[in-house]
Parts: sequence; C-alpha cells; structure tokens
Amino acid sequence: MLTRWVPRSLVDEVVRAVGRGERRVRLLPARVVVYFVLAMVLFPDCGYRRVWAALTARWPGSVLVDPSAAALRQARRRLGVEPLALLFDRLRGVVGTPATVGVFWRGLRLVAWDGTCLEVPDIEVNVARFRRHAARTTRPAGYPQVRLTTLVECGTRALIDAVFGPQQYTEWPQARALLPSLRSGMLLLADRGYDGFEALRDAAATGADVLWRVQSGRLLPVIRSLPDGTHLTMVTDRRSGDRLARWMRHGRRGPMPANLTALTLRVISYQLTVTTADGSTRTSMVRLVTTLLDPHRHPAADLAALYHQRWEVETAFYGLKVTLRGADRVLRSRTVEGVEQELYALLTVYQATRLVMTQAATTARIDPDRLSLTTALHTIRLTVITANTSGPTLLTEVLLKARNLAPARRRSRTSPRCVKRTLSPYAYNKTKGSVGRKTAVTTTVTLTSHPTTTEPTRP
Repeated sequence: MLTRWVPRSLVDEVVRAVGRGERRVRLLPARVVVYFVLAMVLFPDCGYRRVWAALTARWPGSVLVDPSAAALRQARRRLGVEPLALLFDRLRGVVGTPATVGVFWRGLRLVAWDGTCLEVPDIEVNVARFRRHAARTTRPAGYPQVRLTTLVECGTRALIDAVFGPQQYTEWPQARALLPSLRSGMLLLADRGYDGFEALRDAAATGADVLWRVQSGRLLPVIRSLPDGTHLTMVTDRRSGDRLARWMRHGRRGPMPANLTALTLRVISYQLTVTTADGSTRTSMVRLVTTLLDPHRHPAADLAALYHQRWEVETAFYGLKVTLRGADRVLRSRTVEGVEQELYALLTVYQATRLVMTQAATTARIDPDRLSLTTALHTIRLTVITANTSGPTLLTEVLLKARNLAPARRRSRTSPRCVKRTLSPYAYNKTKGSVGRKTAVTTTVTLTSHPTTTEPTRP
C-alpha cells in the first residue's frame, strides 16, 4: 500500500528535488528512510527497531541490514524535513470526482477549514519553538503543542492543504496561508472563529463561495429582505462598522453612509432544537452568512442543513489524532525538525489512505463516509508486515464488505463542549459533570423570518 500511492519514483523525485540524494552508497539510502518515517507513523506504538522489523518482516535476511536505533535516528536527521513536506504537497488536494457520492452540492464542492492542537515531547527545544498552552489559572499545559490548521474536502475528508506552527498562533493567521488552495466552484464552511471582515473578504476574493457561522453579537443590518425570510446585509471593517452603527442608532435617518468598506452577504437565521434519547432538549440560535445570495437557487433550509457538514473537518481531525496517531499519544520526535518531519509523514499517510478509500467508494458508487478509516489502517499495516503485493485489491475487498460498511444514514449526534482531558493529571474534579457524545433522537431546524439586529461587540 505504501508503494502504491507513494511509489519509489515519486520518493526519488522529491529526494532529488530537495538535494537529499546520497553522495556515496549508504546502507540506509534516503528512499528507504522516507518509507521508514511513513511506517513510523503507521506503527505509533512501536520503537524504531520494531518499526524496522515490521517494514522488513517478509524480506530475505540476506539482503537486509540490521540498523540500530541510533543509526535510524541519524538517518532521519540526514533526511530532514523537506522531502516529507514536498511528498505531502504532491499528494494533497481534492480527491473526489463528480462520480463520488456526497462531494458536491448543486455543483459546488463542499470544503471546510478549522484548527486543532497536537502534543509534542516536553523537551526544552520543543517548548522554545512551539510553546505551551496556558490555562485560565495560568498553569501551563504538561506538553508543548503544535497548532495545525487544515482545509478538508467534506465529502471524502481528504486534506486539500494543511499548515502548522507554534501553539500561540490564532486560527485566522494560519488559515490565511490556505487561501491559495481555494478555487471557484468551492463552498467553504467555517465556524465562528473566522467571522472577521478580513477573513470573509479574503476568502470570497479567491472566487470560492462561503457559508460561515457568525457570532451572536455581530451587527448584521437588514439592507434588503428576501422572500424566504433571509436578508441581505453588509459586513464591514472596523471604521466602516462604526459609521454604520451610528447611522442605525439614529434611526437610519438619511441615506446610508457612502464609501463603506463592506462585503454584501446573505444572512440565514434559524433555531436548532435537539432532543436526546433521555428526553432532554437543547435549543440554540444559529446565524449564517453566505455569498450565495439567490434564495431561489440556494434555499435557506438547504443551506441551514448543509452547514452541519462542517463537522466533517472535526471527523478528519479525529482520524488524524486518534485513529492514526493513537488516543492521547504524544508525537515521538524530540527535536523541532523531527516534529515537523513526523507531522508531514502523519499528513501524508492519512492523505494516502483517504485516496485509497475514495477510489474504492467511487468505484462502488457509495458515499465515502460509509468506509471505515480504522479498517483501512489495520489492513494497510497488515500489507506492510506481510509485504502483500495485492494490497490495493485486498484493501478494496475488505473496505467494501457489507459487515464493514457504516449505515447509509448516520445517526444524529450532539457533542457538547466539555473537558475531556485536563491540563493537570491531578485536577480530578475538573471533569466532573462533563459529558461526551449523545445520540440525538430528533433534530429540528426552524428558520426565523425576522432576525434581530443588536449592537455589535465588535465590527
């Protein structure tokens, strides 16, 4: 499986491109070390020697070297970050086609971006580079963290692009680096962390459409009401927002201020009511803004339901951080370069697996959501250990077995914000009362025809 989607020719190409080729014959050439780093991600609970053993288990001992852990560590250091970064760059991107179920909505490819954090070893150089997360009590986290922001194709959960850096980076500065990967014909979904004017303006300027949730305190004046109960509004920068707020406070007397730096958007407000299996209900108000202004071509009810596809990026993070890396595991690399190399390997293996799964789902004409990432990874690990050259065929057969397919319609679930892992191992009471996912019996979306406009907490 590794050599199917990461062939030797591609590995040799990226190694040469970054100047990491050998000047003399080595027992551990760069190509082998690239595959070793990828296998290191596939077997996160194994040390270097056990990873090497898994990678070479079915090959004749007479043609193999038996490197020590120190030799493998030095080989990683010689290889560096650049080959893995370029390898991920060659594999990343959209993988769904018009024949893939669930990738498009009314001709628009659904994509979403969001950020997450991963823990790295508590080593002085890692702390200096990536920093620790500080709690409200000012007590720092036990491990330094890397902030990762990805742009995900919702229908396949494949990585279109990814960027990472120190933990103290906020979401928008990292997401700005993903803008070149947006294209016309995409519909970008995002949560309230990205609802600033600059983010909306720059994302819309790429030619992609947006469907973003906004904070409840944002000023969204009714410029024109639409027949489906939605309305057009103007999202402005700070200076123009102050002028627009003064005009509204004075009863909208006179014409609207001229020369506003603004973006015209459509506002969709709705009430979301979730009833769980124990009979309890939870209701919340949701406000969305979108560049899809035509209420007839893009109905509000459809967009309200579509927004919740944004959760696919969270499912992709779960696949990266739990299914592939392992629950509550810290990355193994103890140097900054090693952390970056390991992260690119993690992203590469995840993307290659999604490529295989999407191809299998497209061939079978089923939704890629029904295929199990856990099953795929277990099978890939088996093909690596057994050196099974029929790996792609075997994986497709395993993934498409009826007993391995998820139901065609997934259960509705809620995942309330709660403390799942405390910053301190001794803060036992911090998780008291916290709950995890709950199965929802019914989920009701009720559009509101008369959205309120309140004074902004920020423009």
